[in-house]
Amino acid sequence: MAGHVPTGMLRIPMEVQNPVRTVDLYGQASEAWVTVGVVHCHVEQANTTEVIDDRGVAVRTDWRILASWHPELTARSRLIWTDYGTARTFAIRSATDRDQRRRRFEIEATEVMP
Repeated sequence: MAGHVPTGMLRIPMEVQNPVRTVDLYGQASEAWVTVGVVHCHVEQANTTEVIDDRGVAVRTDWRILASWHPELTARSRLIWTDYGTARTFAIRSATDRDQRRRRFEIEATEVMP
């Protein structure tokens, strides 16, 4: 994050979801997402690029997120930001507790487009 962000700037509540592996009746493995808590965040857009994937050309948006510390938040988690009825999903690429004081996470995430 660029500079210091006061606690009062952590105004956006986001759900923290972690993956859970399950097995269906036919023995097929599947992955579901379970909400484990809510963190308050400050969000900044970091970068937008065009990428080529198997569906063609797409836009990839990277975000820098400063979040309050939560014991269940890891690099395997994802964040859900619900804003006026629209849910946006952020896949976490890295989550760092820079000062090791369990107060804040510095997160690099990519917005998942449906």
